[in-house]
Amino acid sequence: MDRDTLTPSKLGIEIREVPRAFGHTLRHATFRSLKHRDYRIYFFGQLVSYIGSWMQSAALMWLVFEWTNDAFWPPLLLVATVGPTLFLGPVGGMLADRFPKKRVIFAAQCGFLLSSLSLVVLLAAGYATPPALLIVAFINGVIQAADLPARLAFVPELVPKDDLINAVSLNSLLFNSARAVGPGLAGLLFLAAEWGPGHPVHTGALACFSINSVSYVAVLVALWKIRARGEPAERRERGELFAGLNYLRANPQLAALLGLTGLLSVFAWPTLTLFPAYTKFVLGHSEKEYSLLVSALGCGALIGALATATYGSVELRGRLLSLGAAFAAAGITGLVFARAIGPAAACAATLGFGLILFLSTGQSTLQLSVEGVRRGRVMALWAMTLSASAPFGHLIFGEAARFYALPDVFAVMAGGAAATALLVAALALTRWQRTSPHDSASPAEARPGV
Repeated sequence: MDRDTLTPSKLGIEIREVPRAFGHTLRHATFRSLKHRDYRIYFFGQLVSYIGSWMQSAALMWLVFEWTNDAFWPPLLLVATVGPTLFLGPVGGMLADRFPKKRVIFAAQCGFLLSSLSLVVLLAAGYATPPALLIVAFINGVIQAADLPARLAFVPELVPKDDLINAVSLNSLLFNSARAVGPGLAGLLFLAAEWGPGHPVHTGALACFSINSVSYVAVLVALWKIRARGEPAERRERGELFAGLNYLRANPQLAALLGLTGLLSVFAWPTLTLFPAYTKFVLGHSEKEYSLLVSALGCGALIGALATATYGSVELRGRLLSLGAAFAAAGITGLVFARAIGPAAACAATLGFGLILFLSTGQSTLQLSVEGVRRGRVMALWAMTLSASAPFGHLIFGEAARFYALPDVFAVMAGGAAATALLVAALALTRWQRTSPHDSASPAEARPGV
């Protein structure tokens, strides 16, 4: 190396180039899908709506735990929300492939708006008992069974195929930005409610439900402005309700990915619904620190989504899947030993990072591998797999938390996640070191952005 290489003047020039290079990376790599008009509108509309949804979810979990003082109730609420997708997913996938996806999503979002308004009315009128909240959560789950497959299948209609991995990662980015911001805002509302009249948890939850109702207006306006309709394919096929299963039967490597996704979800996602009990009984804190834990998980997930959006590619998917599963297992392991809010938040962030790194890569791998005529039904199976983690994970570990110490429950979850991470690494080594024949975009599939 020449002596003149690191002179102060040259070093100053190099330092000044860093912000410019970073900005170039953000525009042309991390956020490149936002240059497509329809996807940009969809992205910001969903961001506002997701923040409201996470505010409502965090408030609902703490509200029902405050009323019951039972670690089983928050997982039960989550099961009621995601469980219907497990059984109605094939119907939702068929709707996404048979009708314009934009129309299906718009109708579902209207249903979510009415459901959120019902929570406001129930809580304000004094009828929001835990069973009543469970019924509303179940109704949300039925709506989600139609909404989720349509939204997953709609994203490839908004960007060209070369940008699909990036678009899927940005979807995770906005979802987990909201996961970080939403519970944090809920915590601030709970804090502000302590200075007002009435019970602070009741008042704070009512504010969260009201804001979520308003936030749905943003996504409805965004959908109205999007030009793409997500028209269904003209071709029909026999046994179309089970076309997704038939496709996976013919592609066992994708079926294995789906199975490992479900297994990791079983062991990893229950941490979210155990956070209220963990915050109170292990850390000795209250709803504000609970919101911090959920926000920390969301911040880690946000970083994971940024990493996938920037570096995600077909060539690196095996490594990203393996790293994601490993980080998720490490985060749960850390929660076994954490006894203070700082270390616990760091572990929650590690868990969030690993989960989203894995799930974003897995979802884009599946979307890139499926032709448009079956995409809705195959993505419905993805949604069903994630939903299956509710009865097998949230209920099992929620019930276990009634009888065993939470660190012991987390230890079992960490062991299961670590075993799954090893299986993911084995699958990545044997399969995703080369490109799948389905990954090449055909001219019909490579639709330009609008």
